[in-house]
Amino acid sequence: MKPAITLAAVALLGAAGAATARAGPADPAGQQSSACLIVLPTKPVTAAPGQPVIGTDAAATPVAGVKKAQPTSGIINALCDVTLNVVGCRFPARDATITCDTSGTGVPNLVITASKVTPINANLVQAVFSTSKSGLSGSAFPLACCGGFVTLELSLTVSAGDDNIFGPFTEKADCSIDLGPRAPVIVSASPTNVDCSTPQNLILPGFCFILPGGALNVTSVFAVDRANPGNVVAAKRVVVVNANFIDALFDFGSANAGKTFLIFASGPNGVSRNLTSLPDGAPAGCPLGNEQGVQVTVGCNPVHSTPAGPAPPAVTGCEVVKNSSGAFSLNVTGSNIQDGAVITVGGAPAKKVRFKNLDPASNTFGMVQLKGGICALLPGDVVITNPDGTVSAAFQCGQICQ
Repeated sequence: MKPAITLAAVALLGAAGAATARAGPADPAGQQSSACLIVLPTKPVTAAPGQPVIGTDAAATPVAGVKKAQPTSGIINALCDVTLNVVGCRFPARDATITCDTSGTGVPNLVITASKVTPINANLVQAVFSTSKSGLSGSAFPLACCGGFVTLELSLTVSAGDDNIFGPFTEKADCSIDLGPRAPVIVSASPTNVDCSTPQNLILPGFCFILPGGALNVTSVFAVDRANPGNVVAAKRVVVVNANFIDALFDFGSANAGKTFLIFASGPNGVSRNLTSLPDGAPAGCPLGNEQGVQVTVGCNPVHSTPAGPAPPAVTGCEVVKNSSGAFSLNVTGSNIQDGAVITVGGAPAKKVRFKNLDPASNTFGMVQLKGGICALLPGDVVITNPDGTVSAAFQCGQICQ
């Protein structure tokens, strides 16, 4: 067993290394280069259940088919904010970026900027990569980055002044680190409610289903009963359309009517995140669900006896639409929707409702368009209440504005 490497021990190594390192000559632009000895994440740093433990061989990016762990291997899957400790760069860096290759061309094309950089001493700099910068509530790394080997660059720019006789210059340190391959990411499922008595095709949008370079990252798709984790239904057919879409055929069976299932994708680099509780070591306040903080679910419609009186309204689908001016609306499709019906999303009534797709035979509508602050209500259950008092079953709309 290898002895554990502590940050204090590495800091001492960094001090020794920095004492013998020399900055190269400044280039015409006044830039000097340094190097780092090692990069360590601040612990605990935790991935979701079903994903490789961060810092292990299983979480590493393979080189010529061999996985050899760095301390950062697998950190692409870390829950929420990540702090990286860079040892041996020899200067008090103030900025840090990670450049990621999203296309598999070998050329980094996505820059991820640290939200905070703190020089601890001459040989140790801490860089925090946070959800506030990534735009995700549950991950510090944008979904377009599927991990792998990246360049972490620290920099310090010194301007000209009375206390600087050398003129303006920028000091930089480039560190090659392994983020590890990202586990597949499912962002939603469509449709979100189905008749489970017949086979159903689900379209699953997401990221990293195929990794940059062409490696397949999904080999199976399955559903787990939210109320009974022992009730698992595997997809009968899985087609990975491209890096961002999966077509999966499920046969839930009529016995699952009324149940709600969490949807997962699995592959060589772990299982997609869809948390119902936080694992040990997860940062406090880290959201449940996926990297966007959304639980990806599909509900099996309950079996209803035919009621006496007017047929109630029904909701069969929902879709967020963004117009050319950037405004969002929610199109809710269904049947038996009467003029003047009240539509709630997540328990709150929609502010603006436009009725569409009139059926002259029944004088009811097949779609309503909701506007006015609708994004704040998503994801949420959609319920339609007709003027005659009939009410639709709650339809779980997993859409978000993006």
